[in-house]
Amino acid sequence: MKLGVSSYCFRGLMNSGEMDLIAVLDWVAASPAGHIEIAGLDGEYYLEHEDVVRDTAKHAEEVGVPIVNYLVSGDLRTADENEIDRLRRQLDVAHRFGARIFRHDVAPWSWREQDPGEFETTFEKVVEGCRAVADHAAELGIVSTIENHGFFMNGSDRLARLVHAVDRPNFRVTLDLGNGLCVGEVPGKTAAGLIDIAASIGVKDFHIRRSAGDGWLKTLAGDYLLGTISGHGDVDLSGLLALVATKPDVPVSLEFEGLESTPDAIERSLNNILRLAGAA
Repeated sequence: MKLGVSSYCFRGLMNSGEMDLIAVLDWVAASPAGHIEIAGLDGEYYLEHEDVVRDTAKHAEEVGVPIVNYLVSGDLRTADENEIDRLRRQLDVAHRFGARIFRHDVAPWSWREQDPGEFETTFEKVVEGCRAVADHAAELGIVSTIENHGFFMNGSDRLARLVHAVDRPNFRVTLDLGNGLCVGEVPGKTAAGLIDIAASIGVKDFHIRRSAGDGWLKTLAGDYLLGTISGHGDVDLSGLLALVATKPDVPVSLEFEGLESTPDAIERSLNNILRLAGAA
């Protein structure tokens, strides 16, 4: 298994100024992780700071930590040309990072259609926008992906349908093993439905409850989720990792989003994933 880590795990330390991407790369180089994915997500920081992208790519090569994926936000509900152009420019950032996989959203995280008709009309526009982005990605030798993320484009059936409709050989999925829970899908169904079209895989763990206090995410199924150290939660990681093992060339990245202190929690998660994968 090609196990790495997402820079998203370090978002709190990066936001506080305690770490930057160079420091994150140094941490990863000394850790059990073998690669990094860079989460640009909301904001245009890396679009606006070519020097940071250049220096990061250079340092990643120096310390032997490949940048495999670059993740950004996106809103293709109307296939707006300005948004498509922004995503094309973000693809150029991915290319400068040296990433060969690019992940973009197609709607705000919390948005959900009001009825089936709105879904169908929005889906048509999303297909149009994803094709335009994937076509530019192909020019750069990059695989463009959509993650099962948020409340709209989530669930294995919706993502598989989107990949089929976009119909581009370089348009695939960044498969998050836990995110299907947000829309009431059990992780085993998510993984089984998307593993064959996955270009990259994200691992996280959750505590899952039927009732909870503040700070927990309520799913469409009425459950409550709280991120935690991988191996400490209720997700069947050993079973999921056994399925992941059937795709040994697909990069796998930890996405830690729990309340526990980092970077100790990140290292514990990585070690637990390796242990569970070895026992699977």
